[in-house]
Amino acid sequence: MTNPERTKILEMVAEGSLTIEQADQLLERLGAQSQASATPRPDQSQNASGFTTFTAEQMAALEVYEVDADYIRALQEAGLRDLTVKQLISLKDYEIDADEIVALREAGFTDLTVKQLISLTTYEVDADDIRARRAAGFTDLTVEHLISLKEQGE
Repeated sequence: MTNPERTKILEMVAEGSLTIEQADQLLERLGAQSQASATPRPDQSQNASGFTTFTAEQMAALEVYEVDADYIRALQEAGLRDLTVKQLISLKDYEIDADEIVALREAGFTDLTVKQLISLTTYEVDADDIRARRAAGFTDLTVEHLISLKEQGE
C-alpha cells in the first residue's frame, strides 16, 4: 500500500466518510496485497494505542487527550458513530463516557449530538434528572428545557 492510499483512507475517516472499522478493513486489504513485496517502514507502524487509521497529527492529538481505541469503541457501542477527532477529544475532555450515553438513551434521549451531550454534562444534567422529571409528569422535555430547569434550580 502506498502512502497516498493510506493518507486518502485516513482523510476519509477524519471527514466521517468511513468508520474506523471500515478503514481498518480497507487498510488490511490493501496491506495484504502489498505485504509480499513491501518491507515495513517506520512511518507505517502502530503506536501503543493500536491506532492505524489516523494521521500522525491526529494520533498525537488523541494521545495528548488520552483518547484510546477502547474509548472510541465504547462510544461506538453506545451509539455514537462517525465521530471526528475533534468530537472524540471534546467528549474525552468533558469526561463523557459510554455508560453516561447509554443511561441517557435508556432515559429516552436516543439521538443526542456531541454538542448536546457536552451541554448536559456542563449543566450537570444526567439520566437520573431526566427520569425524575418524567416521573413528575414532564414527558416532553428537550435538552434545552432540562438545562433551563437545572439552571433555575428546579
